[in-house]
Amino acid sequence: MADGTFALTATGEAQPLPVTNQEEKELRRVFNLLCDYSRKLRVQGEIVSITEIMKGGKQRLTNTNQDTQVVNMERFENNIEACHKRIDELEWELENLAANPNKKISVADVSEMVRRLRNRVPNKIDMQEMVWEVDEDLDQCLNWPEFKLMFTRNILDITGLEPSRMFYLTQFLIYDHNENGMVSVDETMNMLYARYGRATMEMKLKELFGDDMHETGREGGEITYDKFQEALHSVQMNKFWATTKGKNLANKGGLGKKSKNADDI
Repeated sequence: MADGTFALTATGEAQPLPVTNQEEKELRRVFNLLCDYSRKLRVQGEIVSITEIMKGGKQRLTNTNQDTQVVNMERFENNIEACHKRIDELEWELENLAANPNKKISVADVSEMVRRLRNRVPNKIDMQEMVWEVDEDLDQCLNWPEFKLMFTRNILDITGLEPSRMFYLTQFLIYDHNENGMVSVDETMNMLYARYGRATMEMKLKELFGDDMHETGREGGEITYDKFQEALHSVQMNKFWATTKGKNLANKGGLGKKSKNADDI
């Protein structure tokens, strides 16, 4: 067996190994995160809003003069009861979403996550295509088998031709353990070491973070989703241009070899 995640075929060519147990565990975490993400975000936002309203109501009641205190207290208690009831309903909905055995990732879920990572509204058609590329049963959603198949195909891909936009997002979320919308050297190091070994891990870190892997606080230098996507796209394009098809195409001057846009694949 070759170093890290590569095995040698009968012809001596390096072939990537399948998804590791650690990767599958993280993949399941990301799948659960993305399933119903749009709805979960709205429910959590409503809980926060109601909680803030309750806090504000209590503060206003404290500042009210004593002559109207009795009336206000009765109104406040009624409102508090209604707020608690609504919060219970919302928390029950979150529990049901988490327990749903038929979870799926919708286009809305992907769009909401990309919007959060990029701090801007993504193109609707791009998000639809991103899901469509790996949606085997064409129901406009991704179930667990489809999600795992997408990841596995990209891990095993040696041609650079596998649809990869969903893979980029998934890989970023796998590395972003603290869910702060950034990926750090420290967050990626263990995963890369488990897959590639120490020597290749260093090369992979440089592919993602560049030569200047400076330390910032408790973790290594952080990069955004866009920068991460650009780095993975560059790796994928280099993989493609190294194939026979890529070399033939490059010799003919085809397909804009210098493209930096991940959406071009």
